[in-house]
Amino acid sequence: MGFWQTLFGSKPKRPVIDWLEIESRMRQIDALAAQNNQLAFKQAIIDYDKLIDSLMREFVKADTFADRLKALRNRFPKQLYSQLWKAHLKRNELVHESGSFVAEWEKSTFLRTYSESVSFLRGESAR
Repeated sequence: MGFWQTLFGSKPKRPVIDWLEIESRMRQIDALAAQNNQLAFKQAIIDYDKLIDSLMREFVKADTFADRLKALRNRFPKQLYSQLWKAHLKRNELVHESGSFVAEWEKSTFLRTYSESVSFLRGESAR
């Protein structure tokens, strides 16, 4: 009998996530990002950030995106964790600072980071 079963009588719950819905949302965001304009780039980063936040809520209960990400720090690969922080900071800049701009390299880097984070969390949900 495992530790959790001994202690609580059952295994800890796995997050219940509709991965088809997540993939659909990712395709919508990627289509938005494919539009070659600043407004679309900004919205794609903001939407991916919301998507990651909704996934992290399934893993940990915390008040903010930052708190949830910190709580998951030991589960994320170090490089991906660092890149996700940078992407989230860019999202904050886009939301809170007028005149913010998304360079092409930022769009590519941050959208890849968000996509890799979704893949990582999908693997974590299966554990």
